[in-house]
Amino acid sequence: MRRSRLVALLLAMAAVAGCGRKAIPLPPILEVPETTTDMWAYQDGTELVLTWSYPKLTRAGQQLTDLVRVEVWRLEVPPGQEKAAAGPQGGDLVRQLMLGRGKVIAKLEGATLAAATRGSWLTFRDRLPETPAGGTPPTLWYAVRSRRKDGTASALSNIVSWQPRPVPPTPTGFKASPQADGIALSWGEVPGFTYVVERQPSKEAAWEAVSKIGIETPSFLDTTARQGQTWTYRVRSFLDKAASPPSGELEVPYPDVYPPPKVTGLICLPEPGLVRLRWDSSPEGNVAYKVFRRVGSGGWEHLEEALTATDYADTHPPVGEVEYAVKAVDPAGNQSEAAYCRARTGT
Repeated sequence: MRRSRLVALLLAMAAVAGCGRKAIPLPPILEVPETTTDMWAYQDGTELVLTWSYPKLTRAGQQLTDLVRVEVWRLEVPPGQEKAAAGPQGGDLVRQLMLGRGKVIAKLEGATLAAATRGSWLTFRDRLPETPAGGTPPTLWYAVRSRRKDGTASALSNIVSWQPRPVPPTPTGFKASPQADGIALSWGEVPGFTYVVERQPSKEAAWEAVSKIGIETPSFLDTTARQGQTWTYRVRSFLDKAASPPSGELEVPYPDVYPPPKVTGLICLPEPGLVRLRWDSSPEGNVAYKVFRRVGSGGWEHLEEALTATDYADTHPPVGEVEYAVKAVDPAGNQSEAAYCRARTGT
């Protein structure tokens, strides 16, 4: 009986408490920027280039709409202390050391943040300290963190550890030769090093790696360069994530005087009252196709001048052994070699 009275009393108190009274307000949820986890680095001459993804979300998965600053942190680690990063607790200890003794060497905000943005990535360059002759280069730790307009900061990013490398030698003898299938580039060999070729489509554009990083032969064919444009190239030697200063720039006009590749995959498919032609699309963009026909060894008849599709239906084919030819034509009027196929009609 007592237990039932106690339960009734508690229910009554809950009903009174919930009637017309406001609950104690909860503190606002802080939307902390997401933690950067993909920062990486390479050495460009005497500078270290850091790259990481642009912060877009909060830790709760919401859009980060008020990013105001990205801080770049650095700590020069005394010899022997770099071993602190080893072991299961190494990551936490490194972050404690960075927060306690590291320095903010850059605040990317406003114009500097915009200048550091490369699409969905951010980049930052830091000049590496000089190492005295015969000395041991220091170990440098880097991290970044993001801040919202209200000052809320993310956790420190993954730590990039870097020990400056000797600067690789710059390749010499850089040459270019435009040809039908691309721009052929070559340079003098730098024994023991690999290479990376960079390209600039215009003076206002940023340099981009057009080859993979670490090609092993001192030559490269740029098959992605469009004709009718001037391209600028440079090359670096590369080893152990360290790149040499770039070679001299090479400006290469690439006039549209080369014919497109020959049509491939051409087939003739005879049907009652017509012949269908089909072929593969040209790897060169913005081309048209010419279609020709002849009977036996007679003269060629021009059927189509500027076809943009990769098929054609001859709805009035002559009777007998019919041969067809297809040519690709680029906007400059350069024509490929003809591709041929045959069909027998009227049987």
